[in-house]
Amino acid sequence: MNNPLLIWGAGGHAKVVLDIVRGTGCFDPIVFIDDDLSKTGLSFCGCPVIGGPDELHHFAGSAFLIAVGDNRTRARCFGHALESGLSPAALFHPTAIIAPSARIGRGTVVMPGVIVNAGAVIGENCIMNSGAIIEHDCRIGSHAHVSPRVVLGGGVTVGPLAHVGIGAVVLPGAVIGEESIVGAGAVVLKEAPAHSTVVGVPARALSPA
Repeated sequence: MNNPLLIWGAGGHAKVVLDIVRGTGCFDPIVFIDDDLSKTGLSFCGCPVIGGPDELHHFAGSAFLIAVGDNRTRARCFGHALESGLSPAALFHPTAIIAPSARIGRGTVVMPGVIVNAGAVIGENCIMNSGAIIEHDCRIGSHAHVSPRVVLGGGVTVGPLAHVGIGAVVLPGAVIGEESIVGAGAVVLKEAPAHSTVVGVPARALSPA
């Protein structure tokens, strides 16, 4: 097999991404780059770390994934890889349940135990983390992160670059604004405004410092 995959990011999140990639058996070789150039020449979970972003041009036409948790950083890396001529893969763990009518964008990673129900639309370069439930007709913008054990009710909208924290619940029809943060365990009844941080039950925006 000569179907190389470049993974950008050699940290904790990347370990989970790599496990899913290996489970697919679709890619070989698998190599890493990382912004931390001190990792260059090291082995990460048995795969070589070949350098930093300056190495991207060597992989033009190859598949790539961004294994970085921070949304802004992941979006930046995604754009840079596209500009360098790489092609984003999409990655689904075999235990994920994805409705045939759901649509999932390029570069998005769907972790173990995720459920994506009918009519849901998920953008590019997102993380659907372990055990999350994405109910029918949800709309999730690019570069968003839905954390482990999150429950999104039917028809929820999650804006680009938003982060829904571990175990949060978003009621049907609610809107999570662009680049907003929903705290762990929060319950969003109607809205999390764009560029805000909401916490608690029910979720309320934190006051400016």
